[in-house]
Amino acid sequence: MLSEINYFFRSLKNWQKAMLFSFVSYSVILFGIIVAVTFILKDFKFLLVAGISFVYMSTVVVAMFIAARIFRKRLIEN
Repeated sequence: MLSEINYFFRSLKNWQKAMLFSFVSYSVILFGIIVAVTFILKDFKFLLVAGISFVYMSTVVVAMFIAARIFRKRLIEN
């Protein structure tokens, strides 16, 4: 399993590795937001957390797709 992950990571281009790292970083930030909301409200409210997660991750995914298109276009031109 580890060799498959290593092969996958080595097959990525540098800009793809950067976007993968960014996606993981944004996911960690989302986890922090969920923890903060849960502690502030002193209760886990599933619908609120699901709504926050949906809005946040859909924004991140759309931004990643836009960035990928820009990176591909600019890197092909150069």
